[in-house]
Amino acid sequence: MLVNNFNIKIDYLRISVTDRCNLRCIYCMPPEGIINKPHEELLTLEEIVRLVSIFTSLGISKIRLTGGEPLVRRGIVNLVESLASVEGIEEVFLTTNGTLLSFYAEGLKKAGLRRINISLDTLKEDKFKKITRSNSFHRVLEGIDKAKEVGFYPLKLNVVVMKGINEDEIIDFVDFALSQGITLRFIEFMKLNSLWRQDYYMPLGEVRRICAARFSLRMIGKTGPGPAIYYELEKGRVLGFIKTSQDNCKRCNRLRITSTGELKVCLYEAQDFCLRGLLRNGLIDEEIKEIIKSRIEIKEYTSYKNWNSPGVYMSSLGG
Repeated sequence: MLVNNFNIKIDYLRISVTDRCNLRCIYCMPPEGIINKPHEELLTLEEIVRLVSIFTSLGISKIRLTGGEPLVRRGIVNLVESLASVEGIEEVFLTTNGTLLSFYAEGLKKAGLRRINISLDTLKEDKFKKITRSNSFHRVLEGIDKAKEVGFYPLKLNVVVMKGINEDEIIDFVDFALSQGITLRFIEFMKLNSLWRQDYYMPLGEVRRICAARFSLRMIGKTGPGPAIYYELEKGRVLGFIKTSQDNCKRCNRLRITSTGELKVCLYEAQDFCLRGLLRNGLIDEEIKEIIKSRIEIKEYTSYKNWNSPGVYMSSLGG
C-alpha cells in the first residue's frame, strides 16, 4: 500500500495516454500549438497496462485516463477494456473535451468505463471558437447527449471560470446542468504554466456568491479525497467548486503518469521520474515497485514555485 507523508492512502492514478489534442484551448496551449513527442517516446498500450498492474499491487484501485485528448489515441477502447480487467482495478474513468464522444461513448461503456468528465467552458458557439480555436461546439453537445443515452451516470461537466471570458455564463451553466441532469463543477483558473493571466483570474468565492444569489445552496462539503467542495441544489442536484489550494495537498490521494511515462507525485513537481525507461531497460515488476515506493516519500506541500515553467502545458501533464 502506498501512503504519502500526510498519512493519506494513495489509491488513484491519472494516466495521460497522449499529448495530442484536437483543440487549442487558450489556457492549455499557445496559439501555434506544441511540439508533440515522437510516437516512440509515448507509452505503448501494453506498457500502460503493465504499469497499471504494477500500481494495483501497490494499492491503486482507480484509474483516470486523460490527455491531451484521450479519445484521439488509437486503441483507446481496447485500452479501457484491458485496464478494467486488471485485478484490483475497481473503476476506470476518463476526462475528455467531448468532441469525439458521440463516436466512442457506446464502445467505452461496453469496454467497462465507469464515468466520464467533460470539459466545456462556454455554452456559446462563437465563444467556444475563441476559447478552443475550433468549430467543434455542436460535436461536444452531441457527445453529452450520447454519453447520457448509453448510460453514463453521473456525467460531470468541468468549467474553468475566466474573468472577461465566461463569467457571464455562470448561471447559464447551472441551468444547463439542471436541465441535463448532470453534475456541474466550476474550476478556478489555476497557475500552471506561462499561459496563466492575472486578468483572467476570478476567485472561486465570487463564483459561488453569484450562484448563491440565484439558487439555494446547502453545503455538503467534500464527498471524497478529491479537491471539489459540493453544494446541494434543487431536487438533490449538486454543484461542485474546485479551488487551487495547498489545503488540497493534505487530502491528495493521486499520482500522475505523463504520456511519455514520467511519474509525477505532484502536478507542480520539478523533477519527474521516467518509468518508461525502467520498462524498456528490462527491470522486473518488483524492482519497479520499489522505485515507485521510494518516490512517494517526496510528495509534500506544493510551493507552486514551478507553475510558470516554460514549455510545460496541461496537454503534456495530463491534468
